Amino acid sequence: MDGILLINKLSGMTSHDVVDYVRKKTGIKKIGHTGTLDPNATGLLILCIGKATRLSEFFISMDKTYEGKMRLGVVSDSHDIDGNILEENQIPADMTEEVLKKYCSEFVGEIEQIPPMVSAIKMGGKRLYKMAREGLSIERPPRKIKVYEFFILKVDLPYVWIRVSCSRGTYVRTLCHDLGKRIGCGAILTELTRIRIGNFTLNNTIPLESITSKEDIAKHIIPISEALDLPYVIVSKHGENIFYNGGKILREEIQELQEGTIEWVKVFNEENKFLGLATIQKTAAGPYIVPRRVFC
Repeated sequence: MDGILLINKLSGMTSHDVVDYVRKKTGIKKIGHTGTLDPNATGLLILCIGKATRLSEFFISMDKTYEGKMRLGVVSDSHDIDGNILEENQIPADMTEEVLKKYCSEFVGEIEQIPPMVSAIKMGGKRLYKMAREGLSIERPPRKIKVYEFFILKVDLPYVWIRVSCSRGTYVRTLCHDLGKRIGCGAILTELTRIRIGNFTLNNTIPLESITSKEDIAKHIIPISEALDLPYVIVSKHGENIFYNGGKILREEIQELQEGTIEWVKVFNEENKFLGLATIQKTAAGPYIVPRRVFC
């Protein structure tokens, strides 16, 4: 029971609710999620089970794609439909799909984004959303993010359907808020579905309600060795022993190194048993690998 599970999260549940549900149904205690979805958001949620919880940082850092719907002419304190409505404004009379596409293009690339107050970010040891509940609003430093795509799928004013591909740490609801601010009438996010994390897509997921026992986990779990799209290295028997003891594995103990390897690698022994993850260092004398995550 070491691997990842791709769940299609339902609206109305927190990401932690999903983890609790699977724990209660299966009795497996060591489970974690890899990137929070807001309660009313739906879509792909990756659960790490057993030893795979040590891989969560890899999935959190992966690029993601979302599809959603926003409403122009409204401003809320949370930047989405769940917050307190602060303003309602007229949409510019000349607003068309082409005009919207032009505005969206301004947010593609490396940009700075100020996270919303209603978020799980910690400042001064306290979650921002908890401060917001107390009526507080503090200055938040902008974060650098990358938006690879901010695409208009459909327009039926005041609603606009969108697709966003972005780096970790991006708040799609804040992207909508900032777009509304740029247009001048405001905008809020009303629906959101995560459709991709790295190479995993919503089509790979299973419904949460289909998990009722450990046997259901066993049917759908993706083993640790297949969970990360990384190049591989095969080490000798002696190299395997060195790896388990945390030592550097030199070139003479490397049986095979996949072409194109840059940094992180999956390590296997000569019998194709997965040993763990390592980083590769290239020197004039040849490459060597340094153990980083040992699974034994």
